[in-house]
Amino acid sequence: MIEKITSKDNKKLKLLTASATLKGRKKHGLYLVEGRRMTEEAAADASGRIKHIFVSESFAEDDPLTRGLDEAGFSVCSVPDGLFRAASDTVTPQGVSALLEIGGSEPKLTDDMSRALILDGVSEPGNVGAMIRTAEAAGIDAVYMLRGCADIYNPKAVRSTMGSIFRVKFACGRGLEIISGLKERGFEIAATELSGSVDLFEYAKGTRGKKIAAIIGSEARGVSKEALALSDVRVRIPMDGKVESLNAAVAAGVLMYALRN
Repeated sequence: MIEKITSKDNKKLKLLTASATLKGRKKHGLYLVEGRRMTEEAAADASGRIKHIFVSESFAEDDPLTRGLDEAGFSVCSVPDGLFRAASDTVTPQGVSALLEIGGSEPKLTDDMSRALILDGVSEPGNVGAMIRTAEAAGIDAVYMLRGCADIYNPKAVRSTMGSIFRVKFACGRGLEIISGLKERGFEIAATELSGSVDLFEYAKGTRGKKIAAIIGSEARGVSKEALALSDVRVRIPMDGKVESLNAAVAAGVLMYALRN
């Protein structure tokens, strides 16, 4: 049965609004997913973590997805268009969104893992989300976000994952001990750095059969000194022209595909 919400003071609708903020996510343990495609992927790949699904009245009238979600047993709430827009994080919402419980697919260090990505100080949510998306495409086994990275559950980051957030194994707020743990598991740690580094593509030629964990830093500061000190090798992406650096998400994509098994 689809629940009709008519008041902005409705408790479920307040949860939806709160989840767009870091404070609200920490308090309620929920995050926001927006749009038709993302909601469909959440229903397919993270159904057990869906708390509520919200649809605008006009979406409910025009789109058969609403009935399908209701028949599948999800908690579906219909909201007047104006209230739905006010509760959305996007400027032009599609009319459907979902609240999901934070957590789920944390990576466990197992012997069959061979590729990992470590994010060090990547503070732009869109970049973090794009890296998660590329990690799925490149076959990365696990993504670790060190303390100081943007919140992967930020609505912008979630949108940038294009659904990969439901499938990629990742861990947030980790300390440098995760690097030590990977080394103990036989991973070679490759950090992106200009000074004292080797060409990424030359290095990649000798990595087949090895376990590699690659560290990508922020555009402004790069990989931290502490993380560099724990690395086994420093690699650089060769660049022509006067370009001094790449967008962090682009650099991470080049790194992951260069080191792909």
